[in-house]
Amino acid sequence: MEKGEFVRMFFEDVFINDKSLDEISEKYRYKGSKIKSKDEANEMFKKHIEFLKSEKEHLLERRNGFKVETYENSSRNNLLPFEKNERKNIYVVSVADNIESYILMKESKIISLLYFRKGSDSNAYFIPYYAKSEY
Repeated sequence: MEKGEFVRMFFEDVFINDKSLDEISEKYRYKGSKIKSKDEANEMFKKHIEFLKSEKEHLLERRNGFKVETYENSSRNNLLPFEKNERKNIYVVSVADNIESYILMKESKIISLLYFRKGSDSNAYFIPYYAKSEY
């Protein structure tokens, strides 16, 4: 399956089809060898989905289609700047001409739904769902 279609299906399952968090996590979550705890990664991914749903609650009311483009081939002029080495794995999700989210993929699965930007002149950075602090 093409990655853009995979991302579109993820958004439909989260916002339209109302699939369970466990089902979504199992189907869409990256499960690489560098992830130390499968259970912890699964819980973090589900928390990221819950955050996405709370931040984009207005998408629950929409039945419009999700448009998914690769970052590098996006027709959008107002893209957030990301590191150049990540751009080939980023997908831009929009609804009704509004950018709703960016998704970072790895090996045909979702590795991050969340990103941040320190200031208006800086790059945006993804937060992998399995990242954990070690002090």
